[in-house]
Amino acid sequence: PLVLKKISDSLTEAYLPFNDDLELREQYINVYGGIRLGKVLEDLDRLAGAVAYKHASDANGDLAPVVFVTAAVDRIDLRSRLQSKCNYRLKGMVTFVGFSSMEISIQMQAMSKAGRAEAEPNLVARFTMVARDKYTGKSAQINPLLLADETERRLVKLSEQIKENKKASAGSTLQKHPPNAEERRVIHRLWLDTKQVQNNAYGQHASLPPDSVWLHDTTMSSTTVCFPESRNVHQKVFGGFLMRLAHELSFANGSVFTKSRPYYEALHDFSFAKPVNIGSILKFTSQVVYSEPEHRTFQIAVTTDVIDIPTDSTERTNTFYFNFSSPDIVPRVVPRSYEDMMKYLEGRRRAQAGKIISKLQSAMQK
Repeated sequence: PLVLKKISDSLTEAYLPFNDDLELREQYINVYGGIRLGKVLEDLDRLAGAVAYKHASDANGDLAPVVFVTAAVDRIDLRSRLQSKCNYRLKGMVTFVGFSSMEISIQMQAMSKAGRAEAEPNLVARFTMVARDKYTGKSAQINPLLLADETERRLVKLSEQIKENKKASAGSTLQKHPPNAEERRVIHRLWLDTKQVQNNAYGQHASLPPDSVWLHDTTMSSTTVCFPESRNVHQKVFGGFLMRLAHELSFANGSVFTKSRPYYEALHDFSFAKPVNIGSILKFTSQVVYSEPEHRTFQIAVTTDVIDIPTDSTERTNTFYFNFSSPDIVPRVVPRSYEDMMKYLEGRRRAQAGKIISKLQSAMQK
């Protein structure tokens, strides 16, 4: 039977004591002496699953006959750099519940020497988990939320705002509708910029403005085989594993693009469109799709495709959008074909929508 659950009932914590556990630190440390964000992304996905199962348990704490899958990641913001000589606490809880889905908010906070968590989180994340009946695979109803006070009602209201923003964005996707008037002006200005430096060579219709790179020249890819060690409880590839590999490829591409070390800022919302089977051959393709040189930020899209060997075809499973900043000059990425223009506008939309969601997530921390 379903039971009413408070937000606090789902509270789940995990610790990453990098300062105290040298062996753990060695597993997470990067070449710069900081923390590998890709490894943390895996931990966030694991914690979101633990929170979901805790909320779905009955009054005695026994698990219901349901399984949870990560349906989407709404946003993962890095507020401040993670240090290798610091202990951290991961704290997750349910902040919204539908019929078979729930939204989970996670914070990562530095721990003081006295063992207390700092007030300001270093990282905030939002996951959407979906329940399926363990035996039929159909949607399964989960425990509803009992809102205890005004603070919890405010949390749920902010979660609903984020859901509405996502729904509005999905309804106006470039796959269904052409660019709006403002976006057409943006593309036209980019085209005019290339015309200003046009040369007179026959067949040369456009040339790059200074400090610019053609979007189609920013591609970098990698291929991996999915082994059983990367499986989840459903015997599919663990979503956090995909996020880590996508992040590491985007970091490599960003390094080449800026000729310096890029800094991760955020992972924008995306959905896990299709599960990936163990043994699959995965191709990751990254591309710089949008940049703001004036703010020294840029966006990298990473697509994940399963390669089907017998048919020599691919099937798209995910598209990740990572936002980076750079201490050095960020080139302006310029689309040349219509396809690249749509990629550019999608990256621009993600950057703008991400700023709104980031503000709403900040409001949830207050």
